[in-house]
Amino acid sequence: MHGESGAQLRVSLATGLMASLIALVSGSWAALALRGMRALPRRLLSIVFFLPSAVPSVSVGLGLLVAFSRPPVLLNGTTAIVILAHFTLVSAFTFGNVSAGLMRLSPDYEEIAASLGASPAYLLRRITLPLVAPYLIAAFSLSLALSMGELGATVMVYPPGWVTLPVGIFSLTDRGAVFDGAALTVILIAVTMVALLGLARLPTRVLQR
Repeated sequence: MHGESGAQLRVSLATGLMASLIALVSGSWAALALRGMRALPRRLLSIVFFLPSAVPSVSVGLGLLVAFSRPPVLLNGTTAIVILAHFTLVSAFTFGNVSAGLMRLSPDYEEIAASLGASPAYLLRRITLPLVAPYLIAAFSLSLALSMGELGATVMVYPPGWVTLPVGIFSLTDRGAVFDGAALTVILIAVTMVALLGLARLPTRVLQR
C-alpha cells in the first residue's frame, strides 16, 4: 500500500474515477438524445456506441497511440491518453445501462409533469434522472470495475509516472515476481470491491431529492 505499488493503486483509482465519470456524463447524454429518435436511426447509432466493446482493448490502445502521436492533437506521453483509452472501453457499458433504464421508464411521469408546465430542464433534473438513478449508479460501478482491471490498452499508451496497478502487476510477473504480483492482485480486488460496495450503498433517496 506504500511506495511504488501504493502510487500505482492511486493512479488506478484516479484513472478509473475520471474515465467512469466522463463515460457516465457522455453515455447518459447519448442515451437521452437517442431516446427521442426514430427506431431505425436509434438502432444504427446504438450499434455505433457499442462498437468499442467489440474491439480488443489492445487494438483500442494501438489506435489511440497512432491517432494522437502527431499534431494537431498530440496526447502521446500524457495522462490524458490513458484516461481516453479507459473512457473508450467503458463508455459502451455506461450507454447500455442508462439506455436500459430509460427504456423501462414509464412516460407517464414526464407527461404529467409537462402537462403541469414543467420545463424540459426541470423534467430532466427532477423527474428523469432521479427515476433512472439506480441505473446511473450501476453504470458508474461497472465502468469503475472495468477500468480498475484494464491492462491491454493501458500497457500500449501509459506514460512514465502514470502507471496503473494492473500494469505494475504485469511488470512484476514478467520479471518472475509472481507472488508479489499475486499480492497486489488481491489488493486490487479488495479495493475494487470496497469501492463497489460503497457505491451499492449510495442512497438513491439522496439522488432523488
